[in-house]
Parts: sequence; structure tokens; C-alpha cells
Amino acid sequence: MRVLVRIFLVISLLHTCIINAEELKNIPVQTDMVDIEADRLDVDTVKGEALFRGNVKAVKGDILLTSKELTLFFDNSSKKLKRLSGQGNVFIHWQDKEATCREVDYRLDKNLMILSGDVLITRGEEKLSGEKIVVDTATNRQEAVGRIKLRVNTEQESGILKWED
Repeated sequence: MRVLVRIFLVISLLHTCIINAEELKNIPVQTDMVDIEADRLDVDTVKGEALFRGNVKAVKGDILLTSKELTLFFDNSSKKLKRLSGQGNVFIHWQDKEATCREVDYRLDKNLMILSGDVLITRGEEKLSGEKIVVDTATNRQEAVGRIKLRVNTEQESGILKWED
């Protein structure tokens, strides 16, 4: 009987840990760290810029950005990172969305991603395209400019956009 009680206790503890781990997976990752990989790096401390070239991959929390080039802009006095600017075959994945474009300007202090040049954002089968789309990652709002095309599912709750004029 004692063996059965111990086995039940161990199984109960493991089950609780698994349930808690699943809940933690669904919490968005918030971090001030940016991890970057590239083939080359050129830094200009006078300008406050760092240029990454070739197979660039940047990760900030749950946002993944890949591009041909990525420029970091930082404040010379505080050395604080202000923004990231990606150019060439830009791909971004965040939350349950993916985007492609020619350029992105990610304003870290304002949580804004400004995507430009043949922008396409997808969420499952839903799609939004335009010449320029501004994404507020804090509020999950998007503003699209230039010949907009939208494909949205009418049978279920849509989540690709929350419009703002």
C-alpha cells in the first residue's frame, strides 16, 4: 500500500510540473537582450552604428528577424541600443505571424516595426500586403499604406489586424 501511495505522489508531482511548464510556454518572452549572428561585423563608434552583413539572424524575445544586412543604431553617450534596420530579403516571425519585405526599421524604444517594400504579413491563411506596414508589437496594431490587399477568414475570429487610422 505504501508503494502505491508513493507512486501516486510522484505521478501527481510530475503531472503538476508538466501542466505548469505548458502554461509557461504560452507566456510571451520579454527581454531586453538582442542576440545577433552574421558573417561580418563593421562598427563605427563615432556614428554609433554597427553593420552586420551576410546571413544575418537577430532574436529579441519572441521576435526573429533575418536579412542580408542589419544595422544597429545606438546612442553614443549612453551606448543604449535605439533601433535595428534590416535590408534585403527581410523575414520576421513574431507571435503567430510571419512577414517578408525589403526593409524593416525596428524602433526598440517605441516597440514599432516599420516594414517597407513589397510587405506581406501572414497568419495562417490570412494575409495582408502593402507597400508599407507599421506594426506596434506592444499593442499588436498594424497600419498599412499603399495599395492594400487583405485576405481574412470570415468563419472564425480574425487576429491578423486591429485597424487604426
